[in-house]
Amino acid sequence: MKDTKVYHFLSGLTKTELNRLSKYLESPYFNRNEILLTIYYQLEQHFRNNSSTQLTTTGIWNQIYPQTPYHGDRFRKLCSELMDLCESFLAQQVYDNNPLHKANYLLQAIHHKQIERMYTSATNSARNLSKRQFFKPASYYYYLYEIEKNLYKLENVELNRASKKNIEKINLEKIVSNLDYFYISEKLKYYCSLLSWNKIIALDKNLLFIQEIIQIARSAEFIDIPPIAIYLKIQDTLIDSENENHYFELKHLIEKYIDLFPLDEAKDIMDNAINYSIQRINKKDSTYLKELFELYQKSIDSEIIIVNDEITPWTFKNIISTALRLNEYNWTQNFINQYGDKINKLYQQNAVNFGLAMVFFSKKEFGKTISLLNKLEYDEIYFSLDAKVLILSTYYELDEFMVLSSFFESFKNYLTRNKNVSQSNKIRYLNLIKYTKKLVESSQYSKIKLLKLKEDIKADSSYGKNWLLEKVDELIAISKPEKVKN
Repeated sequence: MKDTKVYHFLSGLTKTELNRLSKYLESPYFNRNEILLTIYYQLEQHFRNNSSTQLTTTGIWNQIYPQTPYHGDRFRKLCSELMDLCESFLAQQVYDNNPLHKANYLLQAIHHKQIERMYTSATNSARNLSKRQFFKPASYYYYLYEIEKNLYKLENVELNRASKKNIEKINLEKIVSNLDYFYISEKLKYYCSLLSWNKIIALDKNLLFIQEIIQIARSAEFIDIPPIAIYLKIQDTLIDSENENHYFELKHLIEKYIDLFPLDEAKDIMDNAINYSIQRINKKDSTYLKELFELYQKSIDSEIIIVNDEITPWTFKNIISTALRLNEYNWTQNFINQYGDKINKLYQQNAVNFGLAMVFFSKKEFGKTISLLNKLEYDEIYFSLDAKVLILSTYYELDEFMVLSSFFESFKNYLTRNKNVSQSNKIRYLNLIKYTKKLVESSQYSKIKLLKLKEDIKADSSYGKNWLLEKVDELIAISKPEKVKN
């Protein structure tokens, strides 16, 4: 039974969602097949009770047809019909949660049926709903376009009856304006996505009329429409990244409008600002560390980082890393305590232990760091690599040079064997090993040689580069100058 689509679908529902689905399937308006309910009830009880007992197709079949031998094709057809109802339930949930959708379809039905007595109330309801709508993404303007279009049809019915009086009721301008707002917003949004992807992989794609649309979007009529204003400015940061004013204008727009977007779209918008800050940091502009931290704080306060009630372990780690670079120890500890349980259970323990290990390492409590790193499970490759980098650094800080020597070899072997690590990343990890080895051997180095080592580290690509430079600076500070030969 586990291999069926309906089993997989039901396993992902909460108890509240199962309650709603039960009511949906029990309604004869949606479901007239009692047999499908019997199958559903068997599955529902299994998931509600978190039963460890394995459900079998034959077991459920015997509940339905106790006197009939199992018929595989017939049972699969019943499961398929149940899944069709589950899919309709999903669509119904989306419809029920979107009052503008409902208002729009009601206007269509009134127009189609020519129900005159419902005209005024439905019109007022649609307009009031549009005014009360909180979120203002591009789709909002599409719904307004649809509503105004249907109102226009209704007005035409009334105008025809009134011999073309009340011409002021004609709303063509609203129809066209809302369609423009939607179209320009969506075009800019997906152009930004294309530009972002082009930074990773070359996509030979041209969007029709995009330059003309950008020019139009800069005009006064459109610049105060939230999705147009934001995506136009994201486009500017992607096209003209050297001009920092674009970023600060985008940041201002985010402060002004971000709450008007659904969480998933708000996260995408915020990610653009975050990625810009990360790019500036990678270009050695350390002032953007504070910018990045503030963006993360805004994301946390607005719960933008939480998607489907989860934070990804990689976002969790990046937030901790940024905060620690600013010495925000207490804030970081509180963040881990408050949001650790929002990470998917598969990664949660690793993410929390690794985050705490990063905190203790930054506070130079290296014994606690090693203790936490020893608790990690190394199944997930990037947690494994990050942990190995931290282990290497901690052993060096503890002067555990003999242990470190054998760790160098095991780390190199891990990189050599692992085909999931790209060659460029392997080089960066191998450079960390190479330069840490040189730091261990540095007791034999003169100040001149240490200065040369520092320049080599600066010029090379390596993980833990800031840490390596910090360690070599410490050695330079205590090194003795070379004696001048007579």
